[in-house]
Amino acid sequence: MKKQIHILEGMIILTIIFIFSLLSINFIHTIRLQKFNSDYLWNINFNNLQVTKGSKEGVISLKDNTVSLQVNLEEEKEFYEFTLDVSNNGTFDAKVDDINLEVNNDQNILNYSLTYLDDKNIAKDDLLKSGETKTIKVRIYYPIQKEKIYDALNLDLNFSLKYISIN
Repeated sequence: MKKQIHILEGMIILTIIFIFSLLSINFIHTIRLQKFNSDYLWNINFNNLQVTKGSKEGVISLKDNTVSLQVNLEEEKEFYEFTLDVSNNGTFDAKVDDINLEVNNDQNILNYSLTYLDDKNIAKDDLLKSGETKTIKVRIYYPIQKEKIYDALNLDLNFSLKYISIN
């Protein structure tokens, strides 16, 4: 009699393990089939790059939210300027965590600025709310010199902004 009870208990335990295994497999399969709601994705992008009228020739590229610029200015008062939108199309508000700016400036004569369209400097912790777009302005110019000794000056600039979620 005891032997039969032990066999019965063993079969009940095996049945419970079997049912639990089937439920686990069904649960995992259901999760794999569910579509991920991409509305909640992190989605900050640079777009709408526009060179300002009157700018001198330059080579500019936008790849993976990094802007690269090579410009050659030959005369005082010449400039190269462009605007660029940074858009937060995700559902998380974000703030600037890091500004990566690399500049190679011949003789350090050419001036450059990286600001918002209203000439406010871009700074760490600047807020970019969900659904918001801000316009960035980059300007490189050849200032007036007491004595001009260089015919042409080159400037190479690379920048990107790193954002973090504040939600």
